[in-house]
Amino acid sequence: MSRLWIQPGTGVLAGMIVALLFGVSVVHGQSVDSLFAQARTIAFEDENYEKARAMAYRALDAAPNYHGIRVFVARTLAWEEQHDQARRELRYVLERDPDHYEALKAIIDVETWSDHPQDALTYANQAREHYPEDPYFMRKRASILQWMGQPDAAATQLNAVLASRPNDDEAREALQSLRQDQMHYTTTLAARRDAFQGSRTPWTFGAVSVGRSTSIGSITGRVRYAHRFSTSGLQFEVDAYPSLMSGLYAYVSGGVSASSIFPDYRFGASLYKSLPYSLTGEVGVRHLNFGGGNTFIYTGSLTKYWGNYMLRGASYVTPSSGGTSVSVGGTMRRYLGGARTYVELAGSAGTSAREAMFEEDVQRQSSWSVSAGGQMALNYRTLLRGSVGYDREEFPARVQKRVSVRLSVSYKF
Repeated sequence: MSRLWIQPGTGVLAGMIVALLFGVSVVHGQSVDSLFAQARTIAFEDENYEKARAMAYRALDAAPNYHGIRVFVARTLAWEEQHDQARRELRYVLERDPDHYEALKAIIDVETWSDHPQDALTYANQAREHYPEDPYFMRKRASILQWMGQPDAAATQLNAVLASRPNDDEAREALQSLRQDQMHYTTTLAARRDAFQGSRTPWTFGAVSVGRSTSIGSITGRVRYAHRFSTSGLQFEVDAYPSLMSGLYAYVSGGVSASSIFPDYRFGASLYKSLPYSLTGEVGVRHLNFGGGNTFIYTGSLTKYWGNYMLRGASYVTPSSGGTSVSVGGTMRRYLGGARTYVELAGSAGTSAREAMFEEDVQRQSSWSVSAGGQMALNYRTLLRGSVGYDREEFPARVQKRVSVRLSVSYKF
């Protein structure tokens, strides 16, 4: 039986002949689909987006109208916040294929992430023309309308989804979220009980607050109660979270009290800035006055959102005539099916006060604490939150070991 013998070095030539005969694009002996598969692996497993794009562009040189590859390139650019380049790639696709499903999805995301709501709505409307009954584009259009301050139009769109798909959980949750955004007031009742090792009488705390959301942020009034060392007292507080510009907001808080167990007055302020890679940074200061003695606590934190997790690290620095006190703390939160339900673990260690409410909080010499808690949405109006914590604190004249139980319920209306 005779054998087919191929001259060494002619394999690539044979591959090119096969490619021409059967319409398969080949780059240096590799098919375009093979290059695309490798690019996706590099992007999703190695998270090396630049290298993945280089391989994808090699494939596009051979097949410039392979739109799936170009959309992939645009996605990786958008993930690195290179929105202008991502937009150019997606417009190239949509100029040639106006109803390309994945390109429409991607460009709506790009316009949303780059804070261009009107452009995002324009592309959502284009998607609706080509896919009028598609639930993804209907939900996306509703979220953009809500973002643009058109809640009635957003509700109409979501109700249209539910009319044809009653079991669409995403649309139902989005409609509940929309209703929550239309409720501008929140009232909260909170309680805390501290039990100590030894014979010390437990401490009791409580608070009632009413808050209102506005177009520039939220403002909350609160009355706080404490019973400690056989003495009771009240503190009156106001908190606000004004939005200063896109990606930048502030926290401002003040409180006064005529009780000996609370500071005469206190003040706090922080700036929060959105950063790349789903990070949020904070710098701030807290000031407390106890009958003429002034205490300043400087704080900084970095928060990272990663999938269903939130990770937060914070530091607290308290300068004084006796030296500078420092504490660090961390929180890990796991969201369960939405932003309103989660479990979390927290811990801290150091000498500086983290939650300075009372005079002895700034007198501790060392401390550490751990806690576990969570929040659960009972319905779209009501949130229940609770936690259990343990801490050990050293003061000049004593060592204090404490178990704290906290519980609060919030209601939106």
